[in-house]
Amino acid sequence: MSEKRKAVQTLLQPRKRVTLTKAQKYQLCLDYQKKPRLTQEQLAIQYGIKQNTVSDILKNKDKWLLLDLDSEESKKQRERPVQFPEVEEAMTLWVTNALEADLVINTDILREKAEFFARSFEVNNFKASNGWISNFKKRHNMKEYVKWGEAASAPLETLNEERQKLREIIKDYDLNDVFNCDETGLYWDLEPSKTLARGPLSGKKKSKKRVTILLTCNATGTEKLTPFFIHTSKNPRALKGKKKDDLPVNYYWNKTAWMQVSIWNDYLKKLDTKMRLQNRKILLLVDNAPVHITNENTQLTNVTLHFLPPNTTSHLQPCDAGIINSFKAKYRKLLVMLTRHICSSGFGSSFQCRVIQIVKTWDVSFFASGKFPNPRESYVSMSHVSTSARSWAKREDG
Repeated sequence: MSEKRKAVQTLLQPRKRVTLTKAQKYQLCLDYQKKPRLTQEQLAIQYGIKQNTVSDILKNKDKWLLLDLDSEESKKQRERPVQFPEVEEAMTLWVTNALEADLVINTDILREKAEFFARSFEVNNFKASNGWISNFKKRHNMKEYVKWGEAASAPLETLNEERQKLREIIKDYDLNDVFNCDETGLYWDLEPSKTLARGPLSGKKKSKKRVTILLTCNATGTEKLTPFFIHTSKNPRALKGKKKDDLPVNYYWNKTAWMQVSIWNDYLKKLDTKMRLQNRKILLLVDNAPVHITNENTQLTNVTLHFLPPNTTSHLQPCDAGIINSFKAKYRKLLVMLTRHICSSGFGSSFQCRVIQIVKTWDVSFFASGKFPNPRESYVSMSHVSTSARSWAKREDG
């Protein structure tokens, strides 16, 4: 078939109607704004629409350029008028103010406020059904999120100043001699809640066996100290006949398995002795927890303590920037994979297996190639280095 005949057949075929989404209309207006020499005919060919459609879109370009591309509305092709505009407008204003005031909003609160506005405007046929609430949340790009961490408690107005002070303190030390330590609770025997099966399964009561782990590492990620392990029992049955000094962790205990002033001071003394033998003077960054008190008889010669300001650890402490999270994530991954192998190697009980797993996880949790750039470089550009170095960089760069 000749090319001319093909072209004639193509022209005779009915054109499929193209309807642009709001996001595409935004992009069309953006293209026209960035490239003034681009004609409407060229835009029509590019987007597969008629020229008069392009003209209509460009007449409202101010409206389309204000579109939020992350919203559910950006995926829609046509604007459908809401059924109850008075309630919609009032709810939109209320939600905006509530979010700015950092108030907690849930489905029940939305329903109650919608019904309140409907009564106020005497809209008698309005019902805040599950469908209406769901569509309202979609129209305004609202989803349910879990509040993580304590970052919202930090004094944001002085955060940059505190970060600058921290930089001034760190600059007098080699980055290999700048350390950070932090405690974390670990439910060491908590099994995964999901499993593969051929049908529904009944769950068991979740284990509440908990220990406290104190992790310490330096700013370059090249040195990680032996973890401090705090258990609830002085002599667990699983460790009967075993010497605590032979364990790959520094073993401590108390009834609550929490950090105590006595354990903290013992940790500082051991760290100071270690650094004195290596002829090193280090800086140790710690949070201002009440148990981080130095006793009068604790004389430190090679360790300088710097306490981070209250409520700023979620922004300034490297261990909170991904190190502990990485440690726990890898521990959970190894929990199922390594337990059977370790136990079959003659280590005995489940508790001993977990202790060894903790150390193995800490040893491999964030080692990479061994080459770590300066943590003052951009956090974004450090995807190839260890979690430790990235976390320090994240806290320095904000």
